[in-house]
Amino acid sequence: MGELIVPLGLLLLLSVPLITARLAKRLGRRPWLWFFIGIALPVIASLILCLLPDLSEPE
Repeated sequence: MGELIVPLGLLLLLSVPLITARLAKRLGRRPWLWFFIGIALPVIASLILCLLPDLSEPE
């Protein structure tokens, strides 16, 4: 059970930055930059990204 805690914790730790990066890509922003911002400021980065204008090109 103890060996499962570390990978599970790492997965949970990286889930919010991954969601932030995916949202950034959808909104026309640089996903890698927002991934690292999401690591530094997990929930705040997602909120900021939601408040910024959409830069993606309409299809």
